[in-house]
Formats: sequence, C-alpha cells, structure tokens
Amino acid sequence: MAAPAAWLDHSFALVHGEDGDGRREAVEAWKRKHVDPEWADFSLTVCSEGCPWPEVVAALQEAPPLGAEARAVVVPAADNLLTRAKELPVVVKGILEKPLSGVNLLLVAWTTLPAAPGKALGAKPWTDWMKAGRILKVGALEAAEIPGFIEIEAKRLGLILQGPAASLLAHRQGGQPGLLKRALEVLDLLAEDRRVTEAMVDQVTFRLAEQKAFAWSGAWQKGDTSGALRALRTAMEDGDEPLMLLGQARREVDRLLRFAEAQAAGLKGQELTAALGLSPKQAFLLDGYRGAFDKLKPKGVKALLGRLNQCERDLKGMALSRSEAPLLELTLALCRAWGR
Repeated sequence: MAAPAAWLDHSFALVHGEDGDGRREAVEAWKRKHVDPEWADFSLTVCSEGCPWPEVVAALQEAPPLGAEARAVVVPAADNLLTRAKELPVVVKGILEKPLSGVNLLLVAWTTLPAAPGKALGAKPWTDWMKAGRILKVGALEAAEIPGFIEIEAKRLGLILQGPAASLLAHRQGGQPGLLKRALEVLDLLAEDRRVTEAMVDQVTFRLAEQKAFAWSGAWQKGDTSGALRALRTAMEDGDEPLMLLGQARREVDRLLRFAEAQAAGLKGQELTAALGLSPKQAFLLDGYRGAFDKLKPKGVKALLGRLNQCERDLKGMALSRSEAPLLELTLALCRAWGR
C-alpha cells in the first residue's frame, strides 16, 4: 500500500511495523520525496543498524554539501532507540521536538512500537509526532481487516476467489500484507480464467504457510519443538527478517504478561479477553496463556521476558550476519513455556 502523502511531507518521520514490503515501500517513497537523486551520494547518510543516538546526532549535525538544499539521514533497524521515551537523551529530545533546518530524518523500526504510557510511543515527543502525522504504522493487519484487504487486492488483479478460497488464504498467510500480496500474485499467474479455487490456494500457500513467522509461533505455542525448529530453519533459509520473527514472540509474551496482570486483578470473561487485546471470538486462545502462566508462575514469566529481551539485543548486535543462534535458544525456551 502506498504511503500517505501527508506522512511523506514530513521531513522528520518514523515508520514502524512488521510488514516488510510496506516498510520498504514507505522508505523508498520518503527518500524520493526528501533526497535529491543528483546529490544522493553526498547528501544521504544511512546509519548502521542498531546504532546509538550519538551516531544519529552526529549525522544530523553534518553540513549539507555545497549546492544541495538539505541533507537526509535514514536510521534502519532503529528499534533499540525507541524503547522508552524517558530514556531519550536531552539533546535528542530537543532535536525531535524542534527539527533542525537543512536536514531530514527517517527512523525505521522493524517491529510495531507500543503506544501505551511509558512505552516507546506513549510519551512526548512521540505523542506529538503521532498527532502531527509523522508516524506511519505498517504492521500486520487485524483479523477483521484481512478479508477486506484480500478482496481489494484480488479486485486489483482481476481475480475471483471462489467458495472458501479467500478464508483459506487468510488462514494460511495470516495478517502480513506482503505475504498476502505475493500469494495473490502467484495465483494471478495460475488462474488463466481469473477464477481462483480452494485447491489453487492450497497449492500456492502450502509451502509459504510452513515457512513464515506465524507457522513458527504456531508450532511453539503447541509445544511442538521439532516443528518450531523446522519452521525457524526454513524462515532463515528463505531470508525472513529475524526481527519479524521476534515480533511474533514479543506479541505472545506481552499477552502472557497482560494475562498475569489480569489474573492478579481478578478479571474474568470478556474483561479478561479485552485485557489481552483479544476479541470475543478469540476467547479460545486463553487456554494457551493460562497453561503457560500456570506452568511458569510470575517468576518464570519474568525470566522468559528477560530471555526475549536478550535475544533482541543479540539480534540487533549481529543484524547483518543473520545468525539463528539467539532465535534458536529463544525457540527452545518458548516451546518449554507453552508445552504441556
């Protein structure tokens, strides 16, 4: 999906979320808007992945080359810079609140950043950025949004999804817009008469469904160690972003933490499902969180969160190497936590 024009107009902006395709499209569109191609070799700085704020500040303070109107700084994999608003250095906070003239900045986070109080986007200056339209989210679609997205993309390609084809596609590919688009593009090649059957969707998505992040998380939530390790290996071999996988794990561990808080508050029924961000139709998922919590207890949940955070630090320290060792250890820990 194209990045909104209002977001593109901002010289200081942030894009976050697990949708790799959407993220890349947004970054390229922003660069086309704010980077003069004639001066790109001299006026565009791409910081190192997982760099600290001092490196970003130093890049922002460089003078634009003679003849260029402005410099541009892109910070990829900036998740580590966007953890807690209160940890922002004073100098950085000042720059974000009053952007420097003659320089453009794009921060790119590979995961969806929470906006709850005390979290990444839950305090100034990020709340001001949100109100101003500087922040673009390209995360996974909500369950209710998936059918509409499939319908729009199928119509764009001139495809007619017959019977349960659309629901099977949604089940297999989950809420990742990029995965849904690629599957539909393959179906576009197969469906000579423009009609897509359930059998065609099954043929196209069987391999894809096994290799993506939701297949990995689905396996360890069942305590299926061999299945989880197989899905992890396949995802890494196919070039999936490690932080996308990590985002799946963080979502489930965050829900486990919310389950613990809800239990302590005595919440039940719809109040409990709402506290976990689940719809009434997803109430069946509570058994998994309840089983994991009963097994781990509060101390074990805290230890699991610590392991998750350590994995994130390890991945961001070796983002270019794509080592699967941190995710391998995390996978085993998650399998033990959710296994019955």
